[in-house]
Amino acid sequence: MPKSKSLILSAGESILQFQKNKEGQLWQSFREGDNYAFEQLLELYYPLLLNYGARLSKDQEFVKDCLHDLFVEFWNRKEKLGDIENPKSYLFLSFRRKLLRESKKIKWFREANEVSDDYALEVQFTIESYLISKEIQHESLKRLKCNIEKLTKRQREVIYLRFYQELEYDEIAGIMEINYHSVVNLIYEALRMLRKNWFLALIGTVLTYTPFS
Repeated sequence: MPKSKSLILSAGESILQFQKNKEGQLWQSFREGDNYAFEQLLELYYPLLLNYGARLSKDQEFVKDCLHDLFVEFWNRKEKLGDIENPKSYLFLSFRRKLLRESKKIKWFREANEVSDDYALEVQFTIESYLISKEIQHESLKRLKCNIEKLTKRQREVIYLRFYQELEYDEIAGIMEINYHSVVNLIYEALRMLRKNWFLALIGTVLTYTPFS
């Protein structure tokens, strides 16, 4: 690996580690009753969790209520919460569990699109994300979105967490409560299918293109 590229990677890793350390310090201050730290955590994670929840349930009010209750519970139990090194992964896992738990509670009396093991994850992340810019280049973004929708629900979820939320494989495993190798396999198969479908679509475009017609 060229020295310049190695230095860039090292700098990127250092920034990421600094960010994680900063978030860990915020969490610790929050546990000690720091109102400002709690506000910072809300500002940092509330939009991310809301965005994630919107892909687990189409009932937006239900998602908002669950997220609001989750943060209230955190504040009320702050002294009992553990020393978390990675608040982002912990919050994603906690929110996912709460959505599943609350959905099961209301399923007997509420007609809503529920979150369950076979929930419909509608990944609508920015096409210019890391995955697209690094792995696939093509003018037909609509075709790519169509290919993403052909993935299984769990494949769409790992793609969302990996390339939109930029979480590591072990963090995704913790959030989805599956083992590390399952995450690796899901992402590998998802990328393989995307590349395959994209290539076939591209070939089809080339074969049907007649510049002098």
